[in-house]
Amino acid sequence: MACLIPRRVIILLSMIIKHDIPAWFYEFALLLTTVIWGSSFVVLKKALDAVAAPWLLAMRFGLAALICTFLFRRRLRNNLDGSHLLAGTLIGLSGGAAYLVQNIGLETTTPSKNAFLTATYCVMVPFLYWAIGRRQPTVRDIVASLFCVVGVMLISVGGQGSSGVAGGWGSLNIGDMLTLVSAFLFAVNIVLIAVFAPAHDMGTLTVVQLYVFAIVCSAAGLLTQELPPSSAFTVDFWLQLAYLVLACTVFAIIAQNFAQKHVSPSRAALLMSFESVFGALFSVLLYHEVVSLAMCGGFASVFISVLVSELQNGETVEEIT
Repeated sequence: MACLIPRRVIILLSMIIKHDIPAWFYEFALLLTTVIWGSSFVVLKKALDAVAAPWLLAMRFGLAALICTFLFRRRLRNNLDGSHLLAGTLIGLSGGAAYLVQNIGLETTTPSKNAFLTATYCVMVPFLYWAIGRRQPTVRDIVASLFCVVGVMLISVGGQGSSGVAGGWGSLNIGDMLTLVSAFLFAVNIVLIAVFAPAHDMGTLTVVQLYVFAIVCSAAGLLTQELPPSSAFTVDFWLQLAYLVLACTVFAIIAQNFAQKHVSPSRAALLMSFESVFGALFSVLLYHEVVSLAMCGGFASVFISVLVSELQNGETVEEIT
């Protein structure tokens, strides 16, 4: 049954693509993907109560890799070679490490803080491009980074809200620091994708990187964790894992790749930047997180920095294409 659901999605999308679909449909698909990603922070937080981060991610990406192998089997037959394996491995190592560190951080912080601190990767990307491609950051890159720094500071000193995790709101705890490290790793991952994607098939790269994600997380689990006890695999856990695999990974990949072909880069960046907002919203509604006024100010500042950075990058892509 797990394979039938995404296959039906593919069939539906292939049928839709033959018709004259309005632009709002593709924008809605991107927004839906963003909502799903935002909800994943709360689902992950609950699943991590049962299974440690490395094993949870190994299962999530391992199952997603198997499903995508079936979905992209023709592309794999036509494109899989040494170059795709090397590129996919490099992308997968950085992405696997990013997800691993992010989820370990989520164990000791709240979903909303994890969502907004992760979003700072958008501001880091231009500076990584500067280090690699010698392309100097623009004035808007600097403005975005200043808003980002202010936002992180406000998040770290936000009042005495009820966080429900060790460390409270008074400072950046270990979970928050790990989330910032994961943001840097996500930025590295994005730069690597930008470097390798033009000369490679994205479906093939996606499958390879998912397998590498699973291998990285499995290795971390073997080195640092015991195998989860059988009592951890409750009905609730399997439902959470199914949502993470089918909705947050497989469907999100398909919907994003499909929709971004029909939506301008700046528009897509704007819609996808709402991931952190939905992450905080779901955390308040479902995780019953309490946030202070200072925290709200920090979230707003980080969100503004993401908007400034993402819209600029989108406009740049439009000019090139």
